[in-house]
This record gives sequence, structure tokens and C-alpha cells, in this order.
Amino acid sequence: MQVKMVRINELKPHPKNPRVHPDSAIDKLVRSIKEFGWTNPILVSADGYILAGHVRLKAAEKAGIEEVPVIYLPLEGAAADAYLITDNRLHDETDWDDLLLKELLPKLEGFFTGFSEKEIEKLVTEVQVEPVTDVELEMEEEENEGKKKETECPKCGFRWYK
Repeated sequence: MQVKMVRINELKPHPKNPRVHPDSAIDKLVRSIKEFGWTNPILVSADGYILAGHVRLKAAEKAGIEEVPVIYLPLEGAAADAYLITDNRLHDETDWDDLLLKELLPKLEGFFTGFSEKEIEKLVTEVQVEPVTDVELEMEEEENEGKKKETECPKCGFRWYK
């Protein structure tokens, strides 16, 4: 697969694209493109329809960009339709590690991150980190010795035991 520069007026949005893009998402992407440049090509099916990158196309139009990088995939018909949905669906199952965000976002002041000032302030003030000492860890291990570890919360590290 090769990246090709294509004029945006030659690109065709997929007529069955079920993903909706609010103006706020388009505006954020325009700002990201202006700050960081174009970082992600639009993916197009073998039959010429956009499979991934509808919001990138809208952002390019809004930003006055005339050519964008495109990768043509060897997919068409039902396989292309399945990828259209899959590419969008996979993002729905991801989440943020609030503790890492709380640590990282304040260091990026002045950079565009997609988070509003209000969102960053809320994250920084509401996400609490309780320090855990070696003694506390040892006590927890002793208390739960012989018990089977069931699960651990990926956000806060809380452990449930049987």
C-alpha cells in the first residue's frame, strides 16, 4: 500500500457511513491539523469510497486544504462496508487512564490536546491519587495471602479477592 496525494474534490464519502461527526469534532481536528500537520491518511476502498477519514475530509475542507494523503485499500463491497464500521467501532471500546492524564495534561500547557481548559481543570482537581507505601502493600499481601486474586481495577489499582 502506498500513500498518494489526492485532491479532496476527488474523494467520495461512503454513502452508508453510519458515523456522525459533530461540528465540535471537526473544529478540533482542524486545530490539530494546523498545530501538528496532517498525520493520518484517509483510507479509501477499491471502489472509491472513503472507509476511514470522513471527519478528516470535512476538516480539510474547512481548513482550505486542497490535497490530502490517501491510502487505497483492496477492499470493496461487503468487506469494505465491514471495515467502515469496524474502524469506527474499535474506538468506542477505549478509555482514558485518568491518573496518567492528570499527570501529563498540565505539562502540555500551550499545546492543543483536544481537552478544554474546563475538562483539564476538572480532571486535575477531581482525580485523587492516594499514595501507597511499601508497608501498606506488604500488609495487603499478608491480609490476602492464600486468597485467589480475582481482578484489579486498571484505573485505580483496587484489587478484589476471593
